[in-house]
Amino acid sequence: MKISLMLITLFLSSCAGIIKGTSQSITFTSEPSGAEVLIDGQSRGVTPLTLKLKKNHYDSVMFKLNGYTAVAKPLDKAYDGTALLNIFWDSSTTDFITGAAYEYEPNSYHVTMVKAAK
Repeated sequence: MKISLMLITLFLSSCAGIIKGTSQSITFTSEPSGAEVLIDGQSRGVTPLTLKLKKNHYDSVMFKLNGYTAVAKPLDKAYDGTALLNIFWDSSTTDFITGAAYEYEPNSYHVTMVKAAK
């Protein structure tokens, strides 16, 4: 009974930051693989690559590979409905401040690289 009451209290007072965290794993792949992945202009590795990114912090990803045209894409964000659970606790302000009220959508990005014109 005590455990059930604690779980219900935790569920009702939790926020997206507690339930899902303030970071999210995003996967980047390309055809062919080996493309450099730049997040907001900063090199983060080569495909295939999975990165844990701070939510609502980054705006774009670029794929670069020698001999191919670079591909840029926005890192789209969507409201995370889990933040609504925190409405009674602090009006979800913590989730908005930490960025946890949003999540990257989609959580994987794949590009087909096109050979650059000579």
